[in-house]
Amino acid sequence: MGFFTSSSNDQRQIPATKPVVGSSYLLWIDGVGTYLVYLQETMKIGGPGEPGTVGGLGSAWADLSLLANLSRHHASITRSGESYFLEAKAPIFCNQRSVNDRVLLSDQAELRLNAQTIITFRQPTVLSASACLELTSHHQPQQRLDGIVLMAETCLLGPSSENHIVCHNWPGTVILYRQGDQILCRSKLEIFANQEAASQGAVLTPGSLVNGPELRFRWEVVT
Repeated sequence: MGFFTSSSNDQRQIPATKPVVGSSYLLWIDGVGTYLVYLQETMKIGGPGEPGTVGGLGSAWADLSLLANLSRHHASITRSGESYFLEAKAPIFCNQRSVNDRVLLSDQAELRLNAQTIITFRQPTVLSASACLELTSHHQPQQRLDGIVLMAETCLLGPSSENHIVCHNWPGTVILYRQGDQILCRSKLEIFANQEAASQGAVLTPGSLVNGPELRFRWEVVT
């Protein structure tokens, strides 16, 4: 799929639009994968939901419903400042230790929800309070994901291992960030959002297409 180009060097003025922050969005990144960006402070994790669950990702009991033998609400992960806590609602192990109540998560923590279902928790950089979940055992929701970002104020996309989403072939980093009730993107690279210059900041609305040198992604609301 080709990339959009633009001859305009004018910086885009960020419009006064209606709030666009929901609870979760999908990032479809060319050549990289599909990622859930979750914006709320607490994510409930559980087993399969009933037919017709939201976007094939969640259910009435869980925000992330995996196709695994789990309780409907098996565990919760909650952000508090720059820290994250795992709360067990069913038998669960964190770094091979049984969790009966609540435990502070550290970078690279292994969460074993049952004998076969494993999630790895990551906080790749001290520059952001956001964290990542990797579906290590490859148990998936109905809508396949390559990873999950628990987004605080920023989400970093780029080639370095310190990015929340590692895009190996990108020439630089793109930052997603909150501004009031909106999500914006910016970069030192020359990028465009919906064919308008976005390097200094552009509001992302559902369906926004962002592209630049050797990079392209779409921002979609989970429905």
